Amino acid sequence: MSARPPTWMWPLALCLLLLLLTGLGRVPLFDVDEGAFSEATREMLSSGDWGHTTLNGTDRFDKPIGVYWLQSLSALIFGVNEFSMRLPSALATWLAALAASGFVAPRWGWRAAAMAAVIHVTSFGSWAMAHAATADALLGLFLMLSALDLWRYLESGQVSSLRRLAAWVGLGLLVKGPVAVLIPSAVLLLACLTEGQWRRLRQALVDLKAWAILLVIALPWYAYALWRHGQAFVDGFILRHNIDRFAAPMEGHSGGWFYFVLVAPLLWMPWTPLLLVWRHRVGLIWRDDAVRRALIWIAFVLVFFSLSSTKLPHYGIYAAPGMVVLLVAGLGHLRYWQGLLCGFMLVLWHTLMLALPLVWLQKTQGIHVGFTWSEPLQLYTAQLWPVALIWGVLLTPLVLWPRARQALGAVGLLSAMAGIHALVLTLFIWPWWANSLQGPVKTLGLAARDWTGAVAQVGGNWPSFAFYRQESMVKELRQADMVLIPVQRATEFAHWETLATVQGMALLRRPMEAGKP
Repeated sequence: MSARPPTWMWPLALCLLLLLLTGLGRVPLFDVDEGAFSEATREMLSSGDWGHTTLNGTDRFDKPIGVYWLQSLSALIFGVNEFSMRLPSALATWLAALAASGFVAPRWGWRAAAMAAVIHVTSFGSWAMAHAATADALLGLFLMLSALDLWRYLESGQVSSLRRLAAWVGLGLLVKGPVAVLIPSAVLLLACLTEGQWRRLRQALVDLKAWAILLVIALPWYAYALWRHGQAFVDGFILRHNIDRFAAPMEGHSGGWFYFVLVAPLLWMPWTPLLLVWRHRVGLIWRDDAVRRALIWIAFVLVFFSLSSTKLPHYGIYAAPGMVVLLVAGLGHLRYWQGLLCGFMLVLWHTLMLALPLVWLQKTQGIHVGFTWSEPLQLYTAQLWPVALIWGVLLTPLVLWPRARQALGAVGLLSAMAGIHALVLTLFIWPWWANSLQGPVKTLGLAARDWTGAVAQVGGNWPSFAFYRQESMVKELRQADMVLIPVQRATEFAHWETLATVQGMALLRRPMEAGKP
């Protein structure tokens, strides 16, 4: 097999990039996470202090500095907007897909390598993180690079792979924290244990250059944060957002031991049914070095986060390196009926994604006072025709021309269908959810630029409001001139003036005191 990618790989890579970039700036930021990351980045740019982050003026120790640096650089180029905040995540997902492709190519060929990239970009979980202005896609990139170089190191023992691994771990420490060290280290230990490669483990532990690379990348900022904030950094970042997060549920994000048994299959839709290929081939998994190590990676991630008290769906995305390799390796054993089943499950999943907004609208009737449901319903039903048109235009040639189906094959057809599904998510479903849930906050935030005074929030947490207003909010109601509040709670502020209401959200202004202008 040629070491250079065939010419058709470049258009595919470009198409995947365009898919990830499409619509990044058309969709409001989701609260809480996207709003918090983006507002913290905006405050960093506003203050000029690139060594520390705040949220609404309060020290923010949730994540290390790396993601804010990248979002800030993006904002300096493209402006402070949704596109620039999400761009690092989209590019990270694309680079992770290319890295997976480069690992797969020498093992199973360029067609399998292309499928690795397609699977990573179009799987629901990684697609979602690519469109989120958070640190998770960036961590996903460095975990992907860590896993691939870890596996190369286990295969060959080359220190160059080990030292690249150290660099990726150091960068992961800068964007997310200790989990970037924990997962590769645990997988290295488990792989050496199962394979008896104690020499590889010993070499990794005593390679001073690898340790130096890791420390040179990550240590300066951590040392600076500790010097600047002292015990507050230890309590906020190390204890609260790492150790306490594992020991006890944080912010109500809990779940049983079976949490990821239910969530993980959804994260890898529409490709999850491909795992059925391995149903009677468990022995093959263990005999193939790459597949076995991929399985170890998946098992550790899912077991570790199942033991964690705090559970969030995107934790399952950290299994991506192993899952992509496991799915791609299974394609070589795909049977006709399994391909049909995968296609059927893809259509079923796609139908579910299209139906969820309608179900949600029906179930929440009457819950949100002041929300006019007819408008979002009409907007959603109106876009079902374009969705049908997209499917028709792209699939009609495959139905009418048998040669086109033969040229694509079962795997190619599944890839085309997965690409359409991701496109529909990007152009229709994701924007509808965002505009329905976050549109009111964005509208009020932009409108509030015309009113002077401090704003507080009551009845929820919407940091994206500050991002759109381009001014931090205050924590105490007594400090506020205005308040952002759900309409159903506005009766608690009956004496306040209503400045604006939008789809169940209201912005109120404190009444002027007698004798004051």
